[in-house]
Amino acid sequence: MNKKAIAILGAIFLLIVGTLGFLIYTKYSSGDKVVDEVPVDNGAAGQQTPSDNTVTTDPSLNGSISGSPLVKLSDDQVISPALFYNGGGITYFNNQGELYQININASSTPLQLSGKRKLDIQNKSGISGILWPDRGDNFIAEFNTAGKRTWSFYDSQTGTYVDLPSQIYSLGWMPGGQKIVYTWLANGKMSLYTADASTKNYQKIADLFETDDQVIVSPDGASIVFYRNESTDLNNKITQTTPDGKFWKDLVKDGYNIGALWSPDSKHLLFQKREPSSQKFQLWYFGFLSGEIKNLGLFTSTEKAVWAGDSQTVYAAVPTTPSAGQDVLTADSFYRIDTSSLEKKQYSTGTVVADGQDLFLDLTGTKLFFKNAQDGGLYYLDLSQ
Repeated sequence: MNKKAIAILGAIFLLIVGTLGFLIYTKYSSGDKVVDEVPVDNGAAGQQTPSDNTVTTDPSLNGSISGSPLVKLSDDQVISPALFYNGGGITYFNNQGELYQININASSTPLQLSGKRKLDIQNKSGISGILWPDRGDNFIAEFNTAGKRTWSFYDSQTGTYVDLPSQIYSLGWMPGGQKIVYTWLANGKMSLYTADASTKNYQKIADLFETDDQVIVSPDGASIVFYRNESTDLNNKITQTTPDGKFWKDLVKDGYNIGALWSPDSKHLLFQKREPSSQKFQLWYFGFLSGEIKNLGLFTSTEKAVWAGDSQTVYAAVPTTPSAGQDVLTADSFYRIDTSSLEKKQYSTGTVVADGQDLFLDLTGTKLFFKNAQDGGLYYLDLSQ
């Protein structure tokens, strides 16, 4: 073979190599997702789940600050985001009824998420919220159809949803993720029950006087509080009972009171009281040991607040416009308040407009996560800065 032929063949070889290199560079620099099959060891609320789930490195999980202390973590339209039991990740539903999990990379600054994965469970459309238990892989999905709430229990053992009876008006988990407490409305009468999460093996606690009682169970399972959810009276009390129905006490009687958020140690309660002059709701405090009731001075609701692990500090998203309690999007400021001293701190939100919902903290208590209802995304606020 002469030198000219060798030179031509060499040029062709270099052209092929260069073209392949360009194609590979283009593919992996274009932002395409890289998908790997790996076993998953954190379930719907942080426990074991099937190992055939897909892990995705999602370009949207970049922890971009965008000039604001509020950091957007995901573009998904999240529903009821919650922290894993071990604090290593976050689980949530999207608006298609799909369940996802993401790992927290706490060593990055700002914090980042990685390893997004979709769990292979039965799809259920129309989910408006999730009631997560404190333990276990089961959960209860909430639906809102024509203004009426209904629920379905997800049984992780069978991998199926069980629709709960339509006579259930309100419900809450007992500790351990096996039992629930619920109010049952039938023939114009309401009763209080406890049962397995599927409503099997039910036991009646007591009959109730009203037909619109909302129940909230304490974290230790020793107490239940309830209040009228649809009352139009000027006064609306909050009442305490026990799972055996032997103890009854009106905790708050004066004024129009609604909502309840237990502290982690089950010794304190947040609730909302309507101010007569402005008709706006303020966040109030009740102490079970002292019986103390006091105004925290924040015009917001229990749905926009979360207790810290010390059962003394509260973080809250406080609407600046419009008022809390209205069924519209709000623009919120974020506060920390000491329920003992009433000392407050306001956090800067920069240019991001946020309607904070489904608030929860990481295990260190330095990161406040929430759903921003303005765009449905998952955000966090670094409380240590």
